Amino acid sequence: MGFLALPTSRGLLLLFIAITATAVAYVNSGLITAFSAALSGAVFLSGFLMAQLSIAGYRVERHFLQDGNCGEPLYLSLTLQNRFPFYRQSCVLLEQYPFCLSGQNAFVIPPLAPRETFTALHHIKAEKRGVFFLKKVYLVSGDPLGLFRKKKRFILPAHVEIHPRIMGIESLATVNKSGGLSDPEGRNLGRAGNGPEFFGVRPYRMGDEVRHIHWKSTAMQGKLMVKEFEASAVDQIVILLDTEKKHKSMEPCSNNFEFLVSCAASISEYLSSKYCHLRFAAADGNGDLHHITGDASSVNKKLKQLLLTLEESELDYASVLNAVTESIPPRSIVYFLSMSHPAVPDCISVLEEQDCSCFWIYAPPENFPPVSPDVPRIVDREKAKKSLNKHCMPDIADFSTGPEILESRSGHEKI
Repeated sequence: MGFLALPTSRGLLLLFIAITATAVAYVNSGLITAFSAALSGAVFLSGFLMAQLSIAGYRVERHFLQDGNCGEPLYLSLTLQNRFPFYRQSCVLLEQYPFCLSGQNAFVIPPLAPRETFTALHHIKAEKRGVFFLKKVYLVSGDPLGLFRKKKRFILPAHVEIHPRIMGIESLATVNKSGGLSDPEGRNLGRAGNGPEFFGVRPYRMGDEVRHIHWKSTAMQGKLMVKEFEASAVDQIVILLDTEKKHKSMEPCSNNFEFLVSCAASISEYLSSKYCHLRFAAADGNGDLHHITGDASSVNKKLKQLLLTLEESELDYASVLNAVTESIPPRSIVYFLSMSHPAVPDCISVLEEQDCSCFWIYAPPENFPPVSPDVPRIVDREKAKKSLNKHCMPDIADFSTGPEILESRSGHEKI
């Protein structure tokens, strides 16, 4: 980019002086006027030549580009090599980073010795999630007097994944209703109950169903024996994320939708090392419903890829709840992550009748106002409560809310 060095404002001023001095020397010839015209013209021309050659012979390579999470530093490495056998003045390395609000990042390269290689290792704060593609890197330099500016483009393709912000959760608020004992690795031991898995056989008791009689054991024991089944000993945890577009606040990065995406990612990340069953449901930008279920570790891997590019949807939250409520097993632990409130209380009432433990995190758009350099972000925390059902109050989040909203409360057990 830019085959020729371009003059700066200082260079344009010197060009004007050189032209004026030349005109004066032509009209009124003399030693002083001729010397002034020649000197200004020589300085202008030498500045152009030095700027033109200032970044010739450089080689730029990208070593690595690290994936990261929103709100955390992202480390980048670019190597600059001086291939010429003489010293070079300092220059500036520029690159556009679409995952940052500031966009362009500048890094100063110090003067380099002949054949010297310099590695620019720097870190920046990632502020937007998604998959981003980088391509162009610019090297900018000029002459020592600052009369000209030379810019050269290097094509260094790369891509980076910025995942949602992960909040450090020390313990997750739950009500563990599975009961029973645990093994040394923290997994609940099986116990008799009404689950789908075979547990063993026992003597017949009044009220047992005939279809559960174990005939082989009955013949061996000489008395009626029945099959016994294992109750579920694994916590069933459900995350229901609201992606309804019309309830998203106007702030591009630190808005209520991004906060709830961060909550979902944080819960999943915390549970990935626990022995539990995890379900996740949300609508995407195309209006399709994503319903992921499985052990927490495998779900976390799938959920990371989904949340990486998940966008707001036209599908309302009530439709998502209606679609998945019937499939939620009894005694589950359900997290409602919502930007609106009308559909949630009725769903909670239905699930509580199935002995489910429900936790509702409500992030209204008015609690996430736009960031302005002139106006501080102020939230009326009582305003959101006025429109809510007092018999089903959520935990209300705002732009300053941290991981404490997800952590254990009194009266609840911990995962």
